[in-house]
Amino acid sequence: MRIRTKIFLYFSVFVVLLNGVAFFIYESSENIVSEYDYSFKRLLLLNEISQQTNGMVEHLNAYLVEKEQHYLREYERQSRTLRERQEQLNAFIEHEKNAVLLRNYKNMLNSFLEEGALTIYHFQIGNIQLYSTHFQKFTKISSFIQETTLSLLDDELTAYQRFYDQIEERNRYFRYMGISLFSTTLILSGLLALWFSGGMTKPIERLSRAALEIASGKLDGKDVPVTTNDELKLLTETFNNMRRNIRDLVEETKKKAELDQLVKELELRSLQNQINPHFLFNTLNTVAKMAYLEDAHQTSRLIEAVAAILRYNLGDLNRTVTLADEIKSVKEYFFIQKTRFFDRIKIITELDETVFHVPLPPLTLQPLIENAFIHGIESCEEGAVLILKVFVKDSDVIVEIRDNGVGMRVETKERLLAFAKGNEEQEAFRGETAHGHSTGIGVRNVIRRLQLFYDKLDVVEIESAVGQGTTIRLKLPMTRGI
Repeated sequence: MRIRTKIFLYFSVFVVLLNGVAFFIYESSENIVSEYDYSFKRLLLLNEISQQTNGMVEHLNAYLVEKEQHYLREYERQSRTLRERQEQLNAFIEHEKNAVLLRNYKNMLNSFLEEGALTIYHFQIGNIQLYSTHFQKFTKISSFIQETTLSLLDDELTAYQRFYDQIEERNRYFRYMGISLFSTTLILSGLLALWFSGGMTKPIERLSRAALEIASGKLDGKDVPVTTNDELKLLTETFNNMRRNIRDLVEETKKKAELDQLVKELELRSLQNQINPHFLFNTLNTVAKMAYLEDAHQTSRLIEAVAAILRYNLGDLNRTVTLADEIKSVKEYFFIQKTRFFDRIKIITELDETVFHVPLPPLTLQPLIENAFIHGIESCEEGAVLILKVFVKDSDVIVEIRDNGVGMRVETKERLLAFAKGNEEQEAFRGETAHGHSTGIGVRNVIRRLQLFYDKLDVVEIESAVGQGTTIRLKLPMTRGI
């Protein structure tokens, strides 16, 4: 329901409620006024009949004495008025108590009018004895009418007293009821206003709190719950989508920034280690010995290997390479090391060439191979073994680098595993010296670049113990995650 519809519905209910209360009070007051008016009209009717009869007696007497026609005309006018009032008396028969008295009262009015008419008739024909007799009856009936009118008025006043008491009681009832209705209407209107305003302000308050959280840099809050079905629903859903998009964008920006930082570190370390004196000295010393002992064919091959590694390391570090490219560079590195150490080191490769197309960041395998040589088997006088395997397991390509060297300390392995699971920050390793022949890139750098490249944490397994060698397994998805 739209907010505009809610507002219209709220005011409609409020107006109907108030108008209903006002109409009820109006109807009740109208009923009281009607009953009061009806009772008052009865009193006026009886009073008018009493006055009409007195007036007719006075005008008829004046006509008989003075014989003036205007008295007769006034008498006849009052006679017609009395007959109209007599017809209105039928409305007074409402209960058994005054029914007989009211019927006798109407009969007396009929006799009163008849005696008046006979008086006038005999007076006009000059029959003095008869008009005198009828006039006496006329005045006597007038007296009876006055007495009966007083009795009827007394009954009406008694009934009016009861009616007045009822009106007082009803007024008190209406007063209490009016107060109750007003209080109820006020409370209901307040509750309705609170419900309506709460339905509008609570979602806005939740959105405001969420906006303040975003402004303070907290983007991992829960979605704002949708509690309405109006325009605020669309606003809330849009806000939630916006926060998710901002959160995803920030995460993506962080990953990209971290990857850029790692690449820059990789470039710097690669540039530094290209002129690593130790590596160049050993390599050139080997080249010199081979040139002395052979006809320079092997020396040429060794130089080609060194050039290939340097050329591969000098490439664009933001590029994506294949597993085949990495294997090719590692084989050149193997050739150099095999030339250096001769039979002191045995290198074994088991490679599934069907997965050589798998993409990965450059300089992934060589740092790990270097680490195995330098920290694992370089100090061994004999019997050193380095194994490189590439095979498929489940939906991942496994690259396994195993040596039988000195192994890792427990704390070193645990820190690397914690880092691989995202529980250890890169900054925790700052200040540690990285040793490598051609790259100087640490295992952590390789792990983090793979995590960012494939957008997953589970990219490495490490098995190692002091004196039992080290095994590092890279778990590469068949397709890139980002």
